[in-house]
Amino acid sequence: MRRTILALGAIGLALALAGGAWAGKRYIITSTHQVKPGVLTGANLKNHSVGLRQLDKAVQKDMHSGGPQGPAGPAGPKGNTGATGPQGPIGPQGPKGDTGARGPYGIIAFAEVNNGSSWALTAMPLALPDANAGYEDAGVVRDIGAASSFTGVTFTGSGPLTDRVWITDGGEAFSPGMHAVSDGFDFTSGSDNGDGSFHMMTGSHAGQDLTVSEIQADYAGYEAYGWVGVTGDGTTSVSGHIGSIGGNPLSADATVDSTTAAVH
Repeated sequence: MRRTILALGAIGLALALAGGAWAGKRYIITSTHQVKPGVLTGANLKNHSVGLRQLDKAVQKDMHSGGPQGPAGPAGPKGNTGATGPQGPIGPQGPKGDTGARGPYGIIAFAEVNNGSSWALTAMPLALPDANAGYEDAGVVRDIGAASSFTGVTFTGSGPLTDRVWITDGGEAFSPGMHAVSDGFDFTSGSDNGDGSFHMMTGSHAGQDLTVSEIQADYAGYEAYGWVGVTGDGTTSVSGHIGSIGGNPLSADATVDSTTAAVH
């Protein structure tokens, strides 16, 4: 490095003094040995007075090789959000989900008649002739919600109407068809005692009185249907009009007499 400075100093001084006088005399420096080390510095050189070709080859080599890599600079500011890219391809189909909760049955209101020998359930007006069996009923059955939420059967209408609860633990509770009374019933039903309990007529609790809470607990997972209609012994005429069940409006007339049990 010392050699480099001396070479620069010698050349610079020669160029600087070539056209002028220094202390009234002219000097020509032909060797770096003529300049005392430390006398000339970069500040003594005129800009652009020394070209690259005038530098020592060792200096030129050092300049071309570059210095060591400096430290990494600080991170720049966050850039703006780029434009939305194109929509990607449709992904593969996911796994099959869990089975959902059972929904209500498709037909929500049925006509039901019983002449003491046979009983029938349909989604249209229905009548059966009196069978002289000493019992008749005629009414409308409607889905009133999950048995786990059962709070009783509410209805509006006129005449000596009674109500029952049907539990859909058997297909006959919601499947249209005709059945023999002697074959029994494959679902649970109970008549309203009027005190918050129901006297169970069919099913595993037949002959027992169950409270609303007991019905909720014992038949959770099933639907509860409300039956509203009239009953008779087949010798006298009994009729009533049903205006709603469970808050759901409908219009049906139920009649039992010595000739028929009918809903229309």
